[in-house]
Amino acid sequence: MFDLEKIQSLNDLELIVYQYIIEHLEQIPKLTIRELSAKCHVSTSTILRFCTKMDFEGFSELKFAVKKANNEPSEFEDYYASAVHVDSFLKKINRETYQETFKPAVDLILNARHVVFIGLGTSGVLGGYGSRYFANIGINAYSVGDPFTPIPPRGFESTLVVVLSVSGETSELIKMVLDFKKSNAHILSITNDETSTIARLADYNISYYMPDKKSAYADPYINLTTQIPVIALIELLAHQAGKQLSAQAADK
Repeated sequence: MFDLEKIQSLNDLELIVYQYIIEHLEQIPKLTIRELSAKCHVSTSTILRFCTKMDFEGFSELKFAVKKANNEPSEFEDYYASAVHVDSFLKKINRETYQETFKPAVDLILNARHVVFIGLGTSGVLGGYGSRYFANIGINAYSVGDPFTPIPPRGFESTLVVVLSVSGETSELIKMVLDFKKSNAHILSITNDETSTIARLADYNISYYMPDKKSAYADPYINLTTQIPVIALIELLAHQAGKQLSAQAADK
């Protein structure tokens, strides 16, 4: 229903509207534009601009599209709703036009002598996966999963720090990012929200825009937002960087 390439064009306020809509799909057809405006704390003009950027002629057409999507769930959606969003994401990243998004990130990798992955919780586990995957490609990479690891004040001029964070607001990670920046490291962040603190601190950010999910089975503060896009992005960036490194070696 929402094209990921168009989502990239949204400004900060329009992204707030997008996030609210995908997290409250069942409620949207019942809301007026003023009610949605109040819930998102944005103007009705912002909502209309969002509709236009998403190729809807107005809020009424957006509501109709949401209602139609709500009334036509597939068996697959009922089984694991996030898979629908993941499927859309994986199709988008294979498009040549969308791959322009990754070029600045690949350049950061190619210009670094060392790549450090950092993250906490599930993101920390994926940081370990990312460092190993990069190493398998031939890139000097390692991961730091301890947020209290001292960051030396110098020596990171040729280092790229890849920050993995769903919210982009984890205080321990923000401190690590600031410490790495003081040490002249470059920062690449992979987050679910490009307006987050970590995304804005980074030299470059890639966001994947998945619906925010909390645990319904245990601690409600545990984040269950799918991380399949993060794995896909890690592997895509590694392969793109590895391909260019191989080409450079062949030219020598």
